[in-house]
Amino acid sequence: AITVFFIAVVIVFNAIFGALASRFGWYADMTGEKVFTLSDAGREFVSDLRTDVDIYFASYEDSLRADSDMRYVYQTALQLETESSYVHVHCHDVVKEKGIFEKFYSTKNTEIKPTSVVISSGDESVVLAKESFFTYNEEGKRWAYNGEYRTISSLLQLTRSDAPIVYFTTGHGEDLTGAEALANLFKDNGFDVRNIDLKQETIDRDGRIIVIYDPIYDFVGIEAEDKSSNEVDKLDAFLDDLGGLLVFESPEKSSGLGNLNEFLEEWGISYGEDAYVKSLDHSMTPDGLSIVTEYTPSDTLGGSFYREITEMDTPPASALRQASPINILWDSKSDAGTRRVGSMLSSYSGSGLFNTDGEEIKSEDDNSAYRSSGKYDVAVMSYETRIIDNDYYYSYVMASSPSLASNNYLISNAFGNSDVIYSVWKFAGRERILADIELKPFDDTTLTVTTAQSNSYTIKMTLIFPVIIAVVGTVTIVRRKHS
Repeated sequence: AITVFFIAVVIVFNAIFGALASRFGWYADMTGEKVFTLSDAGREFVSDLRTDVDIYFASYEDSLRADSDMRYVYQTALQLETESSYVHVHCHDVVKEKGIFEKFYSTKNTEIKPTSVVISSGDESVVLAKESFFTYNEEGKRWAYNGEYRTISSLLQLTRSDAPIVYFTTGHGEDLTGAEALANLFKDNGFDVRNIDLKQETIDRDGRIIVIYDPIYDFVGIEAEDKSSNEVDKLDAFLDDLGGLLVFESPEKSSGLGNLNEFLEEWGISYGEDAYVKSLDHSMTPDGLSIVTEYTPSDTLGGSFYREITEMDTPPASALRQASPINILWDSKSDAGTRRVGSMLSSYSGSGLFNTDGEEIKSEDDNSAYRSSGKYDVAVMSYETRIIDNDYYYSYVMASSPSLASNNYLISNAFGNSDVIYSVWKFAGRERILADIELKPFDDTTLTVTTAQSNSYTIKMTLIFPVIIAVVGTVTIVRRKHS
């Protein structure tokens, strides 16, 4: 009777404690990357919510917890609900309760599966597939959890009414289809992405960053018929107002951008015209034009922007295709007023310069000593310091080639290009961005012991414990017989 009573008490206690643990999230995250724990950056974003948001899971709770993928997403949603009274989590079976999800079918192609997640606020909603919450390696295997970033990104898109604006310039032959991934990165981080023709439009006060992506034709300068169409003056005024400028010029088009390049020279930046950086030793293609770049040290001006990347045990490689060499017109420590300029990315030593015809370029100019080492800057950052009411404020200009922000390199998880651009946003955008919410790689549980070690462990585990038990048993029997 005592045994039956004790077992019953244990069962009832476990049931009650399990229910309370599920309701209030009494769990200890034992993963190395804290996959099940909301980051501090995530908490800060959610604390700013002032609009109700509903997160609908298309399966019941028990099914979500039983799914090896969805349990991560569900746990994140529960923590967001705990952190903010504006977040509400719902679980409904899309098959049995399809009517609840009817309003979320925005088009005929909208598909809501039992593994889908719907995030809704007001009359707007977004449907997310299970795969969007994870990062996969080149072999297609699930490598890291990205659910916190994806969920909070959707929350910001649905709730921000005064989102900071990022402008992509138009009217100069820009092919913005090549920058779709860059635009999507801005959107994922809560920016309002717009196109702007500076000859005809004015920059909104909420504008934070202007992107000039692969222009063919020059920007209008002092030759403008009236001041309202002077694009260079508008760029200058935007930077005076603490804006950020990202410029991506192609080597073969740079020679036709006289006004824009003259403006960049005022920031200590000069593009090498009709020249590609080539490196056969550090390239992903046989022609040597898809170069893997080298990060500058974290104690330098450019390297200070992405210190978190260089301090990683294995930093992701950043790559550029047909990269233009960029000359720094003055040293970052020289007296250039309130402006400083420095390298962010460079090619490895042993690189060469080649023109579009494939002929090697040999320079005898002031940079010959620098170029003789075969090391060329391919991404440069310049900034200007202002003191307003005893506080320091900054304007930023980054220059590189279009491939740094191209779709191929930004979409792939194999490259660190997006991390480099994120690091610029943290300063130029003047906003907290979701780049602070990092990927959470899953713990590696694979065995790394050698065959010899495995055999040794097997023998030890097979023999040691039985021998100890046998010895203790023998001693016990002998002592009892002689007691």
